[in-house]
Amino acid sequence: MVVKETKRLYKSYLNITNSRWKYGNSVLYRMCEEEPEHKQIDVIVGKIWLIGRSYAAAIERRKNAVVVGDDFYYDEVAPKLLEIGPELDDRISRLRKSKGLILDDIKLVLSTHKFLMDIFYELTGLEKRSLASKYLHFHCPEKFFIYDSRARVGIGKLVKRPNKGILTDVSDYDPEYGDFVCRMLELQEYLNEQLGVYELPRKLDSFLLTAIK
Repeated sequence: MVVKETKRLYKSYLNITNSRWKYGNSVLYRMCEEEPEHKQIDVIVGKIWLIGRSYAAAIERRKNAVVVGDDFYYDEVAPKLLEIGPELDDRISRLRKSKGLILDDIKLVLSTHKFLMDIFYELTGLEKRSLASKYLHFHCPEKFFIYDSRARVGIGKLVKRPNKGILTDVSDYDPEYGDFVCRMLELQEYLNEQLGVYELPRKLDSFLLTAIK
């Protein structure tokens, strides 16, 4: 259920001119557009380093660090992503080629997020839910909502008791991200019904961070 105040808040948000981080984000999008695969160590390191650091979700924040500094990226992170690269690249490729909406690809979207989150857990001992969502978002901007604590609080204020029926047939997903996606999809649908706009994940993320206090 979307609270009634949402329509007014979104209309007010549309009147706000906010170009902060636009160029920086465009650099990250272009990087992943030009190098979407995981076949080269330097490319892998560059992507995970720049996205993680830019979005306060750096992968080197972890439990029981043995390898420190740059060595962690080159000795542990990149080799692991290179190893699982064929499967990750296949998932990303299928989502990039899909012409469907997020709801149409919900099984693959949620299972891919869980797949990468599990890999990050193996590397760090932490649930890198936010990093997984952000890393995948820049590879598939139209398919992955950006999850972090601020967005989670914001969507929680707008969407109460989300309909989780879409998760019934999804067997492999992270429950917290699944709940978040259900709320975001409900917001997306509400704005489409009320205002005739189908907003993509980036616009909705900006709305939550800018307009919801």
